[in-house]
Amino acid sequence: MTTNTASKIDPIAIRQRRSLGLALALFLFAVYLLVYRGGFHSVDEVSMFAVTESLVKFGRVNTDQIAWTQWTTSQAEAQGFFGADGHVYSKKGLALSLAQAPLYGLALVTPGLGMLQTVSLLNAGVTALTGLFIFMFLWRLGYAAPVSAATALIFGLATIAFVYAKYLFSEPLAGLLLLLAAYMLLAYRQEGGLRHVVIAGLAAGFAVLARANNLFLLPVFGLYLLWVASERISESADQRQAQNGWHLQAWSSFIHHPSSLINPVAGFLLSLAIPGAILLSYNAARSGNPLQTGYDLTLFTPNILLGLYKLLFSPLRGFFVYSPVLLLSLPGWWALRRRYPAEAWLFAGLAGVTAALFSAWSSGEGLSWGSRFLVPVTPFFALCLAPIIDFGFWIDDLCPPGYLRKTKIVLRFIFYVLAPLSLLIQLLGAIINPWAFLSQLQADFGGEFFLENTAALYNPRYSQIWGQLQSFGVANSDLVWWQPAGFDAVACGLSLLLVLLTGWFLWQILAKPPSRQAAKLPANAQPATRNTHYVLRLTPSLPTLIVLTVVTAGITVFLLTRYYRTDRQFGPPDDSYTAALEDIAAADPASAPIITVAQYHYHVPMNRFKARVPLIGLAQQPPPLPETALPLLAAATTADTTWLVTLGFAPAAPDNAAEQWLAQNTAKIGDDWRDDSVRLVTFTAAAPAAERAVSATFAGMIRLDGLRTNPTARPAAPLPVELRWQALAQPPADLTTYVQLLNIDGQV
Repeated sequence: MTTNTASKIDPIAIRQRRSLGLALALFLFAVYLLVYRGGFHSVDEVSMFAVTESLVKFGRVNTDQIAWTQWTTSQAEAQGFFGADGHVYSKKGLALSLAQAPLYGLALVTPGLGMLQTVSLLNAGVTALTGLFIFMFLWRLGYAAPVSAATALIFGLATIAFVYAKYLFSEPLAGLLLLLAAYMLLAYRQEGGLRHVVIAGLAAGFAVLARANNLFLLPVFGLYLLWVASERISESADQRQAQNGWHLQAWSSFIHHPSSLINPVAGFLLSLAIPGAILLSYNAARSGNPLQTGYDLTLFTPNILLGLYKLLFSPLRGFFVYSPVLLLSLPGWWALRRRYPAEAWLFAGLAGVTAALFSAWSSGEGLSWGSRFLVPVTPFFALCLAPIIDFGFWIDDLCPPGYLRKTKIVLRFIFYVLAPLSLLIQLLGAIINPWAFLSQLQADFGGEFFLENTAALYNPRYSQIWGQLQSFGVANSDLVWWQPAGFDAVACGLSLLLVLLTGWFLWQILAKPPSRQAAKLPANAQPATRNTHYVLRLTPSLPTLIVLTVVTAGITVFLLTRYYRTDRQFGPPDDSYTAALEDIAAADPASAPIITVAQYHYHVPMNRFKARVPLIGLAQQPPPLPETALPLLAAATTADTTWLVTLGFAPAAPDNAAEQWLAQNTAKIGDDWRDDSVRLVTFTAAAPAAERAVSATFAGMIRLDGLRTNPTARPAAPLPVELRWQALAQPPADLTTYVQLLNIDGQV
C-alpha cells in the first residue's frame, strides 16, 4: 500500500466524500430516532447516568442518589462501591458519563426537555458517527463510494449496533473511539503528520476510560504503529537496495533518521497521558487508590472454549447468531488481508484480544442483545464485509481463478440472504423491549440473572430472537410513540418523515454503478484509480447540508419536548413525586441532601428534577439498616431540617428502615401526604431533650403522660415536641392530636 493514496483524490472527490458521509450519518440518526424509546433499560445505564448528574449539578462523581443499588443485588452485581468517605461510587468507566454531560447540561437549563430523555439520544449519535467513520475508513482504503456506504449501512442497520444505539451502555462509545484511533493511524500511514498519531492516542486512551478492558488493546495499536513507522522508514531508503536487503537498509535509515520511529511512538504514548491522568484521578477520588476501579478482577474461568461459544454462537447471546451477516466478515477478512495485511491484522488483533478476554470473564452480561461485550469491535467486523460487498473487484482474492465465478455466486447469494435476515433481527430487538422475554426466562430458570449455567445457552427455543416474536405487541413495545397509553401519530409521522427525507437525500448523492471501463480494470489496479470511475450524482452545497442538519435537529428537539409531556413511563408531567422534591428545593434552596425511598421511581427525578439539590436514594427494606447506610443518613441530618420523600409507604411502615432510623435519631415535625402514595416527611436534627411530666386524660380514653422538648431552640428553627400517650380504652374512631405554641401573653 502506498502512503500517498489520499493525495490522488482530487478536491471535488474529497467534498463528495464528506457530503456523502454526513448524509449517511444523518440517515442513520433519523432511523435511530424513529425507534427511540428514551429512559433506562438496565441498571448499568443508571449508574453511569448518575455520575453525569452529580458531575453537572454538583461537580462531584458520587452516586448517592442510587445508593439502593448496593443492597438490592449481590456484591458482585452491585453497580458501585462505598468509598473511603462513605459515599457511593460507580464501578463503570467515566468516558460515557463525560460524553453525556453536554446533553444533560443542555436539558437541565432548557424548559420542556427531560435530562434523561435528551441524554438517551447520545448513542444514536455515537453509532451514526461510527457509521460515518466506517465509510471514511473504507474510502481511504480505496473502496468505491457505494461499497463504503453500503458497508456503513450494514453496520448501522443489520448488526447489534442498531439495537445498542437505543441504550446508554458504554460499548457504542468505546467502539467509536477504537475506530477513530484506527482511522487516525491509517491517515498517518497515508499522509504522515504527527497530529494523526496524537489524535489516535487520545481516542485509544479515552476508549480505556470508557471501558477499562480496552487497556489490553493498546499493544495492538502499538504494533500497528510500529508496522507503519517501519514501513515509512523503508520507503525513505533506496527502493532497489531495499529489495535486496530491506532489513539492513531500513536499519540504516533508522540510524540516520531515528525520529522517524521515535516521534510517532512518543506522540502516541504521550497522548495517552491525558486520559490516563483522568482515569487515575477518578480512581483516586472514588476508591482512594489510583489503580482501583472497583471491579473484581478475579472473575476468570479457564474454560475459554465455552466462553467463546457463549460469545459467538450461543442462542442466548451469540454474536453471529444476532448479526448473521457478520459471518461473511471471516472470508472478507481473508480477502482484506491479501491487499491490506497491516489493517487486516489490526482488526484481527482488536477483535481477537477482546473476544479472548471476555471468553475468560466469568461474569455475565445482564441485559444483552447478542454479545454486548463485543459491540466495541463490531465496526471492525463490519469493515471486513467490504470485500464481500465489492463483488466486482475483490472476490478474486478469496480463491483460485478456476473457482472464481462459483465463489462469487455463492457469496453473493449468502450476502443477499443474511443481510435482510440481520436487518429483521435488529428490528425485532429495536421494536420490542428485550427485557419482556428475558425477565420471563430468568423466572423460568429460578431467578438466575445471567443465565450462565442454564439450558438457555444451548437450546434455540430460549433465544431472544424467538422470544421477541412471542412478545410482539404493544404491551412490550420499546417505541415511545407506540405504547399501551396510545399511539402518537404526530411523533411517528415526523420521525418517519425525517427518515424518508434523509434517505432520499442520501440516495441522491450516492454513486452510480461503475462505468463499463471501470468494470474491466485488472484486479491489481490501485484502489484510488478504480475509485475515480465512480461518479456521484451530485455534490450538495454546504448550505444544503446545513439546512438538512438544522431540520434534523429541529425535529429532534420538537419530539423531545413532546415526549416530555406524553411519555407515561415518567408519569404525568405534574407528578406528585417531582412536585414534592421541587417544593423542598423552593422552600430550602441550600437544603441538605433529600432522602428518598422510592427505588422504583429513580428515573423520574433523573428526568425532571432540575433543582441543584442532591438526593440520597435508599432501598425499601426492614430494619436494621446496613452499616454502610449510616454515614449517608448522618450527612443528611446535619442541617436544621431533614427531608424525606417516600412513595408507597404508610407512616411507620415495617419495611421502611430509613424512616424508622430518622424517627429514632431525629424528631418528625411534619408529614404531608401529596396523593395516595407520595409523602413528604420533615424531621429536625434538634432532638427533644428536656422531659416534663404531664397527667391529662381525654374523654376517658387516652392519657397524656408526658412530653419532651428542646428548651434552647433557636428563633426560626424547628421546635421539636414529643408527646407520650397511654391508651385507656378502645377509641370509637381515629383521633387527631395537635400542639399549639403560645407566647408569653398566652396567645397562639
